[in-house]
Amino acid sequence: MCNEQGFLSDDGVVARIDEDTWLCHTTSGGADRIHAWMEDWLQCEWWDWKVFTANVTEEYAQVAVVGPKARDLLEKLGGMDVSKETLPFMQWADGTLGGFPVRVYRISFSGELSYEIAVPASHGAAFWQACVDAGQEFGAMPYGTEALHVMRAEKGFIMIGDETDGTVIPQDLGLSWAISKKKADYLGKRGQERSFLASPDRPQLVGFETLDGSVIPDGAYIIADGYNANNQRNVQGRVTSTYFSPTLGRGIAMGLLKHGPSRMGETVDFTDGKGGAIKAKVVSPVFYDPEGEKQNV
Repeated sequence: MCNEQGFLSDDGVVARIDEDTWLCHTTSGGADRIHAWMEDWLQCEWWDWKVFTANVTEEYAQVAVVGPKARDLLEKLGGMDVSKETLPFMQWADGTLGGFPVRVYRISFSGELSYEIAVPASHGAAFWQACVDAGQEFGAMPYGTEALHVMRAEKGFIMIGDETDGTVIPQDLGLSWAISKKKADYLGKRGQERSFLASPDRPQLVGFETLDGSVIPDGAYIIADGYNANNQRNVQGRVTSTYFSPTLGRGIAMGLLKHGPSRMGETVDFTDGKGGAIKAKVVSPVFYDPEGEKQNV
């Protein structure tokens, strides 16, 4: 069974399983919180909807198989067609791999060819070992969240809690396309109509390249002309994610800058934490593979 109805959300991926069933993926640690939000919305905002929610996190183990050889590994396990033609990016399919019952999602937070594979929780350890064993000839190895963070930043993928906090709205991140133009109501609509959130002067997401190739410090602010009433430098934005990119051989950063998208190529100063400044050029937040060729192969 395969379905095209999959899409990325702020907290993960939502997949349409059938006409009346949707599966919302979150981080495992966030499942209770997201489920509680949904229940609150159903009971307090849209109490007349005929909708039911259930937290099924403990029913599944999920393994991400990622990288240029990911498809080769799964084809070695055998059991289902995971080709680009049958299972392209942003689709899912039920089947078997290596004798395990699976639901395979063609999604990627790394920007690489990627499959996220859900198996019944009781099969999780065995399926992991099967992937490790099958992957030996391809040089497969486990990778951690630090590697994933670097890869997603190279692709300009936003991270909840880094690019976002309680002050950031989708429009700040270039996600205006995701805001409904047809619905009479949705979460956040009333807030976005307030003058402060509708202001064209809000900081917006861009990328930064330091002129000397160094890494901008975490929490650095973008300096503006003048001083405030406390004799502190005025600011016009801040860094949200900053890493050294082994792929590019230099530091990369994303951040929120006033009028950012219209200032491409401009040089700005970041605080260096020592009373000085680091100069950086404003660039696109997508540093690597801007056409998405690697994840769509």
